[in-house]
Amino acid sequence: MPNVKIITAAIAHDDPEAWHTYILFYHHALYIPIMQRHLLKPNQMRVNDVIVNETPLVLLPYDLRNKHSHFIVATTELHEELHIPLQLEGVTSFFKSRMSTRAEVEDTDNLECTHLHMTPTSGWDPHDTTMADHEASLRAAMNNEDSYARRRIVQAVTTEIENKQKITREVAATQRAEAPQLCVDHRNQCTGQRSPKAHPKQRR
Repeated sequence: MPNVKIITAAIAHDDPEAWHTYILFYHHALYIPIMQRHLLKPNQMRVNDVIVNETPLVLLPYDLRNKHSHFIVATTELHEELHIPLQLEGVTSFFKSRMSTRAEVEDTDNLECTHLHMTPTSGWDPHDTTMADHEASLRAAMNNEDSYARRRIVQAVTTEIENKQKITREVAATQRAEAPQLCVDHRNQCTGQRSPKAHPKQRR
């Protein structure tokens, strides 16, 4: 796209609850004059430690909804947290902003408004593969941890089964050893009893 400049943009956000104005600086932003709305790059903001939770509340499970859901959380130059609630227009998340004044931008002492840097002041290259390489490494490490955990679980279950089988065999062997012996004569069987001895008839 021709005539696109890379600039530092400053937009104003008026907090309706605190009745205070925040000036948000976006470094390494693309300036496209014909655009009527600002498009934010969440990962570029996250690199600067800005928390971007852009998933709408209606798409979050009930147990995952909290006060930081569908919010942007940033730290000011005064080391205070700014919480910007996101809204929906159709299916697109947004927050209200306006054009900042020169006085607001030049208020470096944060007397009338508070300044925040939403993106890094250092260079930003969207084609840099460092983040993608780290992502792949973390995914591989997590998969290895999962495989190791699964192996440990299988090993633990197998050991438990083998121990139970060993105990069962030992109990069975003990029961067989303690069981009474079978004795057999020519006429019947007796269990745990001695065969009666034959007494010779006494001669008269």
